[in-house]
Amino acid sequence: MEKQRVALIELAGSHDECLLTQMEALAIAGVETLLVTNRPLYDRNPHLHRFCSEVYFIEPAGKAIGDFLLMRKLVKFLKAQQVKKIVFNTAQGGHIRNLALLMPKSIQCYGIIHTIRKFQGSATQKIIHRAVKNYVVLSDDLLKRIEPVAGIHVESFYPIAFPHCIIVPDKPEGTFRITITGGLENRRKDLSRAVEFMEKTPSSVQFVFLGKTDLRHPDVQRFISLIKEKQLEDRVTYFTDFVDHPTFDAVLKQTDLLLPLIHPGTPSGEQYINNQISGAFTIAFGYKIPMMIHTFYQTEEDLRLSSHFYTEATFPAELQVALSKRDELSQKIRSVEKWKLEIQLNKYLSFLEIDLKEI
Repeated sequence: MEKQRVALIELAGSHDECLLTQMEALAIAGVETLLVTNRPLYDRNPHLHRFCSEVYFIEPAGKAIGDFLLMRKLVKFLKAQQVKKIVFNTAQGGHIRNLALLMPKSIQCYGIIHTIRKFQGSATQKIIHRAVKNYVVLSDDLLKRIEPVAGIHVESFYPIAFPHCIIVPDKPEGTFRITITGGLENRRKDLSRAVEFMEKTPSSVQFVFLGKTDLRHPDVQRFISLIKEKQLEDRVTYFTDFVDHPTFDAVLKQTDLLLPLIHPGTPSGEQYINNQISGAFTIAFGYKIPMMIHTFYQTEEDLRLSSHFYTEATFPAELQVALSKRDELSQKIRSVEKWKLEIQLNKYLSFLEIDLKEI
């Protein structure tokens, strides 16, 4: 019996973190994975290579006719490879719309939606719906916010598999590590509040921004200038290059708490919670690291199961409480059934209508 083939398509070159869980699930089911993406994403994720039976590199140039022809060539490749199912790792945008228009009915299409605004009247998404009838969003809380769309099925999925490496501990004894995932960027994080938190907490508490930081960005320059002015440079670690997976894993395994730095009334507060989740949430669920979250977001069930809450005024005191309860909070995350990897692997296969009994 010929093996099933599923193509995972990531044309935006982002959301790498969602791929490993999907590939592990397909491997368990004995399904061959074809990865369609660009060279940079493939190169920076060596842990994915062993799961790929085939890799198809595609580099859209942003020119309408040329890119449309690239999509037509991709569809021809998928048909030649006898692919029966594809998953759009980022199921939104113009390129996916073009693929939706070209995709034959013989190929079933599935997709991951990262911003649920796409279900709120997007003309491009309506075209994508012609091919994609089944979607997942990245949390139960986002799922609850979606207004039903006729003929479209949506469920939740947590991509909580991460590559793990052997680490060499480098956290000095007696210190605590608070990790903010991603680089220094005010659009996604309340940087001014971060400086205030550093000023009001003991020097034993270290803050790590775990992502690439662009030193040319005005937000970054203001932040660095401010921590120098307040003599807080020794409290902050950030990275100016891509953070490779061994480093990423090592930092997280020595992290006491995650701090998404999402606060109401800020750019990050507008961006997250209502329409999408922060990547810190998935990391918390996967690594079982508790988060500290503003009390404004106690409305979210997933955050109540994984976080300790604070206000701007109570952060120093609540941080001490959270650190003292860190192991208890971590165990609480571990006890949540849906955040067990096996559950999500099986759920993903069910979403793709792949029955393990038939493998």
